[in-house]
Amino acid sequence: MPDGPDGPVEGMNRGDATRYTPPMATPDRPADIADIPSGPLGELFAAGRRIRLRPGTLVLAEGDVSNRVVLVLSGRLKVSTFSEDGRETVLGFRTRGDVLGELAAIDGEPHAATVTVTAPSEALVLQADRFVAELGARPDVMLALLRSVIARLRDADRKRAEFAALPTDARIAERLIELALAAAGATDGAGAADAADGAAGPPTFPITQAELAGWVGCSREAANKALGRFADRGLVELGRGRVTILDLEGLRHAVAL
Repeated sequence: MPDGPDGPVEGMNRGDATRYTPPMATPDRPADIADIPSGPLGELFAAGRRIRLRPGTLVLAEGDVSNRVVLVLSGRLKVSTFSEDGRETVLGFRTRGDVLGELAAIDGEPHAATVTVTAPSEALVLQADRFVAELGARPDVMLALLRSVIARLRDADRKRAEFAALPTDARIAERLIELALAAAGATDGAGAADAADGAAGPPTFPITQAELAGWVGCSREAANKALGRFADRGLVELGRGRVTILDLEGLRHAVAL
């Protein structure tokens, strides 16, 4: 059985979880205060264990119970669920400043989703019992976490509304815009562009057509056709398992059509 950030990881017979790659970890390396997100959550995780993660690493597995909570410092991680037949539904992507595993730590239930690394990443890890104890002792941490959860709930509501109201092309354009904005730095400084490959030029994202289809809620064929139309219009450039965004305003126009 392969190992995760703090021990063996079970429940790896679902979809992408079978492609697990052991992480590169530096468990004894102290956190560098300068690159930790500011705010109460950053202060809490400053005492955590720092790990480096390769693409393909399984961080949390749907249905498993773990004893860790993770704060993303850099990179990009995919959150998804798998049906009984192995079909993946992508719930979203997490980048710098996002917390993972906090709900399972609080209620003691198994993880509701699988988290897989899609770009070289770094994170801080806290034991779940310490995380929960700090929530009880620090109202500022509790409030910061509550705001984070509320933001995700609002985002989920928005996506459900999009699914009912927007055609496939517009929904795919919305998700590409979301990736671009995350890479451009809707964060707090250092590592703002870690969600995309490359430090300069148009942002390129390691995402497959199947992942994009699972995120949008359409067939792979529909996603392929929509991306092809965007490529023909010069909005994106397609590579094997990658999408480069060339014209953000053009994608915004595609949503408005």
